[in-house]
Amino acid sequence: MAERSLITLHTLSHLLIRTIALECGYSSASLAERIYAGDEQNPRTGILIYTAVPDSEGTLGGLVSLAEEREFARIIRRALADAGHCSADPLCSERLPHDPGDYLHGAACHVCLFVSETTCERANRFLDRRFLVPLSGDKEQVLTPVGLLP
Repeated sequence: MAERSLITLHTLSHLLIRTIALECGYSSASLAERIYAGDEQNPRTGILIYTAVPDSEGTLGGLVSLAEEREFARIIRRALADAGHCSADPLCSERLPHDPGDYLHGAACHVCLFVSETTCERANRFLDRRFLVPLSGDKEQVLTPVGLLP
């Protein structure tokens, strides 16, 4: 379960980076992530998205305002709605990781989830949309609360 939670948090982080970039004026390459995944003894988790490059692009106020409760709920819903489809579907959505060598990500690709290598702390590995939204009608893997699903 811990691995699935980490993959879910990481996938949500990428979706949020891509959505926030469209909303606040920063490019997705200017944002970075930090994933805090709990364990059995300390189950608290979190995602930190921050500006990685201090420059004149965008405004920090625009990024901060998206964290306000009303705006953040809208951002989450938009990100989850975007996760439900990819231009590379059905090829992307049907991709399943397989051991031994091909286990680094599932339903994820450059079109829908990958971000700049400098943005991602895990080098675009361990991503899978199927843990956030039902793909091809499969709701069994989804960890997103029903009230947030698009």
